[in-house]
Amino acid sequence: MIAHTLIIEVFVKSDEDIKHIRNKFIQLIPFDLEEEEIDLTEENAIGFNQERIKILRVILSKQRHINAFLKEMVKKLHDQTKNIILAQAERRFDENLNFFLRFDKYNLLNKKQFQLIERGDCIFVKFKIAAFPKNKERAIKIIHELFE
Repeated sequence: MIAHTLIIEVFVKSDEDIKHIRNKFIQLIPFDLEEEEIDLTEENAIGFNQERIKILRVILSKQRHINAFLKEMVKKLHDQTKNIILAQAERRFDENLNFFLRFDKYNLLNKKQFQLIERGDCIFVKFKIAAFPKNKERAIKIIHELFE
């Protein structure tokens, strides 16, 4: 087991075509959400500059879904991106052993390229590492096993 849960989300600005982004977002998931009875939720929020945004979110909690998504994601990463993730592994964790990745929204949705970014419009991937014993050293080892 790599992770207990995995969350994928994207922010959609009011001037963006939400139907187009939703369709592209769904295509990132390597299985049929409806068939697997997984919800794609849509939440209204206020973003930067008090702009209205929508947050599209998929939460995976079954191991086969988490593993399928991670396997597909890792397969599509360039070696250089994997190396950056490994070099930054320690700082990508929070105190609850959630691991955070941000990928350029437009490259991922339009070109299916997982380009790692630090800020800006992104597809946000967060997964809670299943580490036993529950400590950062064990969690970092799991990340190395996943991305090497």
